[in-house]
Amino acid sequence: MKLLATAALICVAYSSHANTRLDEHVFSPDHGIICDQRAGFCVDRYGISMAFTKEFLGQAAQDKMMKMINEVGAKNFDTSRYSFSNKVYCDSGQQACFTDRYQEQPQESYSQVLFK
Repeated sequence: MKLLATAALICVAYSSHANTRLDEHVFSPDHGIICDQRAGFCVDRYGISMAFTKEFLGQAAQDKMMKMINEVGAKNFDTSRYSFSNKVYCDSGQQACFTDRYQEQPQESYSQVLFK
């Protein structure tokens, strides 16, 4: 019985993040993933994810992101640091998100979804 209650609690914790709208164009389809429809990419705790971009935003979004990466060169494109269309900035190395690239004010709701 205790195991069943624990499993149910875990499911509730993870499902509370599923399909969460974080902003007009930014949503979390599942815990640990955030997608930005306007910017055209999805991320996980490691950074921009081509697989999740394709899964949640479609092949065209993945193709557009790959084109952008190829234009600047894969060595010059850091997928672990990124800004969403609403200016929220995340750094996978720090495992934290901030209200803006140039401010150190934490953006807890994004950090919770991605890194907790």
